[in-house]
Amino acid sequence: MIAEQPPDRSEEEVLLAFSVEPTHDRKTLEQYLADYPEHAKALIACSIELMVDATRSVETVATSDNAVDRAWQRFQSVVSQPEEASVINPFATLNPTSFKSLAKKLDINNLMLIRLRDRAIVAATIPRHFVQRLAAGLGATTDAVMDYLRSPPAMVSGHSFRSTVKPAVTEQITFEKAVETSQLTPDQQEALKALQD
Repeated sequence: MIAEQPPDRSEEEVLLAFSVEPTHDRKTLEQYLADYPEHAKALIACSIELMVDATRSVETVATSDNAVDRAWQRFQSVVSQPEEASVINPFATLNPTSFKSLAKKLDINNLMLIRLRDRAIVAATIPRHFVQRLAAGLGATTDAVMDYLRSPPAMVSGHSFRSTVKPAVTEQITFEKAVETSQLTPDQQEALKALQD
């Protein structure tokens, strides 16, 4: 999430902080524009450049003119999206204690719950009954939790923008693979495998 930034940051520092944000959506851009109006032109240029880079990595055959046009269209569609279109993170209100309590209530460990929170598990492979239990534990609707789990995987939020390692999103795994590799007890694994749809 966007951290409180001191108002005396240089343009380079602001652009660097913006470039390593987990998302470069309308809300993030607007927050930076509000915090640093003196760098508005550079922030908008940076946002467009990040979208051009994303377009290039997805489509290597496209010409640069087409890539710029597509990036500009993406930028305009992101800026014109209504605020309500964003998916709410049902885990956002959990503190460390309630996070551990939820893991215990679901009879899983913290690692498995972290993988769910960070959307590191392919949503389509998560049993519906488990999603219902998770939603009940989070005090959210099953549909809201599924919408969140279907969203793109999250970047680790604790990464500092001064890190020498470029932040990356972890590749998603299946629910079954997560059960096998999350250091769960044999009883926990059996209980989760029994929930498979």
